[in-house]
Amino acid sequence: MATTRKITSNANRGSAKLFALKPHDHAGIAKALGMARSDYEVKWWWKYGQPAIDLIQAQLEVNAKQLGPVVSQLMRLNGPTLQVSASCFPYGIPVPEWFRLEVNIRNAGR
Repeated sequence: MATTRKITSNANRGSAKLFALKPHDHAGIAKALGMARSDYEVKWWWKYGQPAIDLIQAQLEVNAKQLGPVVSQLMRLNGPTLQVSASCFPYGIPVPEWFRLEVNIRNAGR
């Protein structure tokens, strides 16, 4: 049985608006990334590049239970116009309860 998948162009996705966000617009970044803000806490983020934004760097704190879904959602943003990479660091030894997720989002469409 064949399955069909709706292909959404990057222009229609919220992630296309990432580079137009104002600094400290945490709700805006959550919406643009397509994730519920309750899944993580934005600790810091900044946009780089003049006049057009080339790179967004962010640090998120993610509960251990939400780490898989959050990383998966971020990786699904990769495409012809966005290059997303992430690394994480555990908080809580010996059983991590939170993870610091460092995310780089590059504007590859320029």
